[in-house]
Amino acid sequence: MHALEIAHFYDNIESNVTSKALILAFAQVVKDEQIRKLFERGKTFTTTDIENYMQKLHDENLSSPAFLDHLVTTSAFSPFSDRLMLYHKMDMFMMKIRAFGNSVAVNGRRDIGQIYAKSLIKIYLFVEDATKIMIEKGGMEQPPQAVKRGK
Repeated sequence: MHALEIAHFYDNIESNVTSKALILAFAQVVKDEQIRKLFERGKTFTTTDIENYMQKLHDENLSSPAFLDHLVTTSAFSPFSDRLMLYHKMDMFMMKIRAFGNSVAVNGRRDIGQIYAKSLIKIYLFVEDATKIMIEKGGMEQPPQAVKRGK
């Protein structure tokens, strides 16, 4: 692996371990069962993705960032609304899509591209389902769109 591939794997692991700890905490305190199931699904595939990225670095005898799950308390009290937590995770997963796009752009290896492609599919589906829940629950009438301006 060359330096940019390594840097992107490391950066993606760091952002994903943060995302995983946060989604773990959100799933623990969210009240809505539909949102909880979505968070659980996100936690499961984020864990798998992190492990795949870590394995790629370990195959090259490189270290990787550690999980942060131990920082999540056992509290069942949510300081945030279900809607805010859902929006935050939806936004955070959309930012992952951008990060993976940057990672693929500097990558010349099929095996690395395949790892990111598998991650992207799961993330797209998560964001799509989160958007549907937001619309269904009245948190959004429709996805944000550009302003229609006259000529």
